[in-house]
Amino acid sequence: MANEVISKADKARIKRVDKIDSAFVMLFLVNQFHDQLHVCSRELILAICWEESFFQNIPQVGGPAVGYGQLEKDGRRIANQHLTGNLSNFSEGTFTAQAILSSQQTSIRAISHCLAGLFNSLGSQEATLNGYAGVRQRPANAAIPPRWKACERELQKVLSAVPFDLIAFENALRKAREFETSGTVYDHIHGKLWPLVDVLQQLVSQVQIGSQGSQVMIVQDSMNRLQNAQPGAAFASLPLAVDGRFGPKTDGRVRDFQGRNKLTPDGIVGPMTRQAIKSQAQRLQAA
Repeated sequence: MANEVISKADKARIKRVDKIDSAFVMLFLVNQFHDQLHVCSRELILAICWEESFFQNIPQVGGPAVGYGQLEKDGRRIANQHLTGNLSNFSEGTFTAQAILSSQQTSIRAISHCLAGLFNSLGSQEATLNGYAGVRQRPANAAIPPRWKACERELQKVLSAVPFDLIAFENALRKAREFETSGTVYDHIHGKLWPLVDVLQQLVSQVQIGSQGSQVMIVQDSMNRLQNAQPGAAFASLPLAVDGRFGPKTDGRVRDFQGRNKLTPDGIVGPMTRQAIKSQAQRLQAA
């Protein structure tokens, strides 16, 4: 939040997770460029990308791995062998470190082909995931593949549910790799995962006290993120629970927002209030 004092530890944590690609971007990339579904589901690829790099297509800190899946040279070689169908080719080919870091598409394809190459040589998904995690070289890593699988199962539930629940998506990601549930670092990660201007494209229906569902969750999330966008916010220290239930607290926050934006403070999120929320989000993004 704008007036919050951020600790050195939190600043360091924020810096380490500053290149997170949004969930919308990751879903698009995995849907488009993961073509080895007979080996691993799209949800499993998302789990791996979150656990390995927090959805960041970056070099490993202090190590040789790169990309969303943090592939080392051997992994890139396996990916290239599968891509070309030439098991005697020991080069990185298409999947060089530079190519992966310069292309989100290539990074996802490298994970996909590496997993498929491992599957072809090892024969089972369990062995494939253990191989990808480097369990033989680092036995402590044996705990990682079960976390990927747990995340996969939860993401499959979330991505098949209607309406879509972005908080449930975050809770599913925590099965693979934990991250904060509140506070400054959480706000940063949440904002990166779900850019507000993108989330608000889904805000299309009128909601008010008594309403329930995903549209209410978007309003609650928006009120929390915009609470310091204007001075004098009455509820700045009282974040709303993003639970999809439009109760008195959400009603009070909406009325406060409406009053500060020269709208009738009736607690009804109709066309004019939706537009004011979207305008505030656009200004916040541009700041």
